[in-house]
Amino acid sequence: MSLRPLAFALTLVLAATLPGAEPPADANAYAQQLVASHGGAGKLLRVFTFSETYHMGGREKGTDRTSTLSPPGLWYVGNTERVAEEGKGAICHDVWMWTLVPLLHPKTRLEILPAITVDGKEARGLKVAGSIEPAMAVYFDATTDDLLKIEWKGEQFFFSAPVVVDGTRVPSRCVLIGKSGKERMRTELRDIKRLTTLPGKN
Repeated sequence: MSLRPLAFALTLVLAATLPGAEPPADANAYAQQLVASHGGAGKLLRVFTFSETYHMGGREKGTDRTSTLSPPGLWYVGNTERVAEEGKGAICHDVWMWTLVPLLHPKTRLEILPAITVDGKEARGLKVAGSIEPAMAVYFDATTDDLLKIEWKGEQFFFSAPVVVDGTRVPSRCVLIGKSGKERMRTELRDIKRLTTLPGKN
C-alpha cells in the first residue's frame, strides 16, 4: 500500500491550521483555525492581568493603571470593579474578543465577511454575534492570523504589536477611533499574565 495518499491528506490538514493558510469557506471552521493558530482553546486567556499606559483624545500625557479581568463579566482596576453590572457588556466585550474566547462560546453565531485591507495588510473577517450584541466585525491578518481590527457600535479598534503570553498571542497595542472618526483612546499593554483565579476568589 502506498503511503503517498496518506501523506498528501496529512499535508492538507496541517496546511489548513497553519497561520496564513487559505481560510475555510465555513465560518466555524475558520474560527477553529484561528484558535488553533493561537495555541488552542486551552491556551486562550480567560483570567489575566496587565498594566498599561493609555492616552485619551490624542493627548500625549498618558495614565498608568493595572487591571485584572475575567471577561465578559469582571474588570477590576486595582481592587475596584471598573463598571456597574449594567455597563459590563459595553466595556468588557471588546477585551473579551481580544482574547478570542467568544469564538468558542456556545451562543456565538459566526459569518464570513469579505476581506479588507488594514494598515496595508490583507485582513480576513468574521461577524461575531449571539454571545456579543450588537454583532462585531472582527478582522485578522491573512498571513499570521493575528487580530488587526474590530468594528463595533460605530467605533473602530486597531490592534498591533502581538506578544506571546503563556502559549497564546495577543496584541499589546490598541488605537480606538470613535464615531466622529477621531482618536478616542490609545493604549499599550505590558506585563500581561495569565491567572488561575481572580485575587480574593480562591
